[in-house]
Amino acid sequence: MGLNGGPVQALVMGAAPPDRAATVGSTVQLARSLGFTLGPALATAAWGLTGPNGGARAGLALAATAACLAVPLLALPSRRPVAPSEETADAASAARR
Repeated sequence: MGLNGGPVQALVMGAAPPDRAATVGSTVQLARSLGFTLGPALATAAWGLTGPNGGARAGLALAATAACLAVPLLALPSRRPVAPSEETADAASAARR
């Protein structure tokens, strides 16, 4: 996570509109915190439900399934960052209305 956290934060913050930077940053931190808490909790639950013999296998299967379900999210089209001149034009046209 130490090698992954910085680049992910920079990528997300770089793609966020400036007026949404605080919301985007806190959302990334929330997702990271949920991953840190839910990951071990779900692995422990899978281990406990399957018993001592199949616990490690069930935990790894759960992690692999979660990773496979997350991969399609990478294929979602990214939003194009809005140039500052476009933001100013949009704000000016909205003010005229």
